Amino acid sequence: MVETVHPRQREDIETHIMPDGTCLLFDAVSNEGLALNAAGALVWDYCDGTLSADEIAAELATLLPEEQQTQAETLSLLEELGKLGYLSADGVSDPEPGPETGAAE
Repeated sequence: MVETVHPRQREDIETHIMPDGTCLLFDAVSNEGLALNAAGALVWDYCDGTLSADEIAAELATLLPEEQQTQAETLSLLEELGKLGYLSADGVSDPEPGPETGAAE
């Protein structure tokens, strides 16, 4: 569930902020880029591991109250960033390991 994770940018993702507030992310590993609009750039900026996805979505909804779908779109973008591999594994995984992930003895 994306809402309860604390998204964190992968350290090796290059971030290029454009003069208009948009941003371009570049993944040198996959040699692919992703363009984000100004709201998406704000979401990316919040991906430092301190806030949960729900908290990021709520913050964006507060910053952009005139946009009706901000919360849902923020959560959708965070999920997409995770699926594309732009977020670090420790930022998107469940912090509580299940019994099947314990160390072998």
